[in-house]
Amino acid sequence: MSSSGSAKEKIIVTSALPYANGPIHFGHIAGAYLPADIFVRYKKMNGADIIYVCGTDDHGVAITISAEAAGRSPEEHVKINHDLIVSIFERMNIDFTNFSGTSRKLHYPISQEFFTRLLENGMIDKKEGEQLYCPKHEKYLADRYVRGECPHCGFPDAWGNECGKCGVMLETHELKNPRCNIKDCGTAAESRKTTHWYLNLGSRAEWLEEWLSRKESGEAGLKWKQLVTTEVRGYLKRGLESRAITRDLDWGVPVPLDEADGKVLYVWFDAPIGYISSTVEYFQSIGESPDRWRDYWQNPDCKLYHFIGKDNIPFHAIIFPIMLERMRQGYKIPDFVASNAFLNLEGRQFSKSAGWYIDVIEFMEKYPTDSIRYYLCADMPENSDSEFQWDRYMAAHNSELTNIYANLVNRTLKFVASKMDGRVPPLGDSGASVDAEIVAAIEAAPGAVGGFIERFEFRNALAAMLDLARAGNKYFDAKEPWKALASNRADADATIRLCLKLIKTMAVISSPFVPDTAQKIWSMLGLEGRARDVRWDEASKDTLADGAALPEPEILFTRIEKAQIEEEKKKLEAIASKSGKDRKKKSASIPGVKKNVVFDDFAKLDLRVARVVEAERLQGSNKMLKLIVDIGVEKRQIVAGIAKFYEPEQLVGKDVVVVANLEPKQIMGHESQGMVLAGGESDKIIVLNPDGPAAAGSRIS
Repeated sequence: MSSSGSAKEKIIVTSALPYANGPIHFGHIAGAYLPADIFVRYKKMNGADIIYVCGTDDHGVAITISAEAAGRSPEEHVKINHDLIVSIFERMNIDFTNFSGTSRKLHYPISQEFFTRLLENGMIDKKEGEQLYCPKHEKYLADRYVRGECPHCGFPDAWGNECGKCGVMLETHELKNPRCNIKDCGTAAESRKTTHWYLNLGSRAEWLEEWLSRKESGEAGLKWKQLVTTEVRGYLKRGLESRAITRDLDWGVPVPLDEADGKVLYVWFDAPIGYISSTVEYFQSIGESPDRWRDYWQNPDCKLYHFIGKDNIPFHAIIFPIMLERMRQGYKIPDFVASNAFLNLEGRQFSKSAGWYIDVIEFMEKYPTDSIRYYLCADMPENSDSEFQWDRYMAAHNSELTNIYANLVNRTLKFVASKMDGRVPPLGDSGASVDAEIVAAIEAAPGAVGGFIERFEFRNALAAMLDLARAGNKYFDAKEPWKALASNRADADATIRLCLKLIKTMAVISSPFVPDTAQKIWSMLGLEGRARDVRWDEASKDTLADGAALPEPEILFTRIEKAQIEEEKKKLEAIASKSGKDRKKKSASIPGVKKNVVFDDFAKLDLRVARVVEAERLQGSNKMLKLIVDIGVEKRQIVAGIAKFYEPEQLVGKDVVVVANLEPKQIMGHESQGMVLAGGESDKIIVLNPDGPAAAGSRIS
């Protein structure tokens, strides 16, 4: 068993701040909050001095737009969604040390201090530039308050920060025919001079490179996930650019400069500082010294772990570390960024607007919380995307949690109740040699489970816990204590006593995963206190008293029936079909046939098999990938809008079909020398590839 969770260990754990613009879904929980909760519970059981801080991300234009649409102030809107998110966390047993929010006044001076010190330390540059302005509303327009024509694909209704059609990330000044979108104003936007402040990330590229190298090698501790390092490497390769950290808005943290009246800190700048303000708030709330938070955030012996989804990697593995380091106040730099990929739903991305989602609160009114915690951990998207499937959830609940884990508890405790007068039998010496294998399994289980958690391998940790239950069921069946009762009572007593010891061990090591159920088992063993308070290294210790009376056992889980799951799937489809946006997507996914072309025009196209030799994300876009493809006669660079459907590593070595003689086009400053052919519905695009091996450069006709 790992001994790194000693009482001397001091740790800060954070999870990405959920945006206070609506409820969270199971994808968020599996990506950032459940793994952090499991890790924190485990570390506490190892005696670590650990705090788990989070809070809602309350600022940004999206919130002001949603608040306006709902007829509320931003404060009211945030409060409603904050409370909704907290209620979901409470139902999921996500146990924060403190859960705050970035609109709390405590957060403002801390964020402003970051701005001021980074400015003094030469990390922030003041730049004058053009910004769009609405003469009707007499105000500068933040990106989400602008609509216009995308300069890349011509889509007429692109946002000021991103085109909803081609996915290119934009600056408002790039839009053609921009217009004000405040309450659908529509007034033509004017370009006027304004000043903003930029974080000079490029100046710390060398430092980031050295820091990342240590994380990749494991020299500075645990080796980082490739999912994280690949993303950071991509940004370094493309070159770190300065990023604006101020906006012309009324809602947010005011920029602490006299010359910056009417400007606030950009939401991505102040959001991670929310981890620090949440820590400050916690110690103030329990009456500790005002500087107590420094024992964690400015303590070189403390460790800092971030739990996030992969979309937050740039902020937690590039921007925030640079901010912390350049404060020059001894702030902790992340020791580990535990990023997960995405959890999808039945083959598609979770989408409230498209009706493709599961209401978390409604779900937990019908199914046990520990059931969904178990399933989300078992299928956690640790290294690649995974998905919630109703059939798989039923199988995990019935075949694993109920038939293996709960079954061992139920059959053992019922045997004690019906055959042993409800009392703990003595262990004795009988059968010691025969039972050595199960004894070894019990003793080894805490170390196996704990070792995986220490390495952030939560799926493997859960599997190791379930393996102990499997071993217990196998042992129970092999020993046949119901037969031994009459012929060898001492052997029956020893068998059941070992099963009880195993169940006690299982209650302790399953507590981080299924805390409510672990506590039920603990109580049914007649043990006092809480399973979560037992020291991890004492999990396998037999603390049962010979002859102790056990409470009447109760059923831990009931099976989920197939008919119930079929109803859930029908309901999901029904909700999606009622969504107006989803209907638009479906109708758009099967377009009408275009106007006929003559064969000679079609014959001009040079379609070829191409092999992808390199692939990387295009900085500044969440939809674009930059590919290097081999078309037989040469290698070409192609920019393709498929980043939401493929990870770069999935495409390397893959054969695709390209248009090889398409006139080159500039996309986000990169030349695209062709086009990768792809198709499908808007939420599931797949690239075309030959049905079988084909040489790179082979013509398609």
